[in-house]
Amino acid sequence: LNTPVAVLQGSIEKLLETIDAPSARARLERMQRVASRLRSISEGLLDFARVRKQKSEPVPLKPLVDEAWSLLALDEKSGATVFANDVPPSCIVNGNSDRLVQVFVNILRNALQAAPATGGKIRVSATPFPATAGRWWSIAVDDNGPGIPEDVLPEIFEAFISTRLDSRGTGLGLTVSEGIIQQHGGTISASNIKTGGARIEIRLPEAAS
Repeated sequence: LNTPVAVLQGSIEKLLETIDAPSARARLERMQRVASRLRSISEGLLDFARVRKQKSEPVPLKPLVDEAWSLLALDEKSGATVFANDVPPSCIVNGNSDRLVQVFVNILRNALQAAPATGGKIRVSATPFPATAGRWWSIAVDDNGPGIPEDVLPEIFEAFISTRLDSRGTGLGLTVSEGIIQQHGGTISASNIKTGGARIEIRLPEAAS
């Protein structure tokens, strides 16, 4: 996967050297960021089979969620969906920013696909809660789609479930996301909201002061 991605990145760089139109350059720069993210995703697929060491540092989640949403901006449906990032600036966890962006891209893509074409809404929020070992953050990604079928909920994080939320992708999105969150010492779960829609909840330990 990395070989064709490298060719793609080289072609984008050449185009950036010859194109002056601001709108075209903005799109090419976005494509360049997405191509870089593909490299991270390919590493994530390797991590699905083996665990490797990763650099951890304090990561503010609010800008990270904004970055994940911006990477989905190439999807036409994103322009018709109301997106709210209500994560407080004080929400800082210990982890690897590239891996966590990958998680939120996967989850937000699923929410975007589930949200209705008209009146679609996605909200990301975070609240602190005490735990036996320090303080944790609960991060919820809510959508106003049809919700998750009850028979799918128990197996939603298993690989290659065709009826799952990310069935339009590789079938590995939620499975890889679960692995990344577990490597961060956290948990991830799925549920339906009583008022309608689905919720993916991630719990991560707060970064040490």
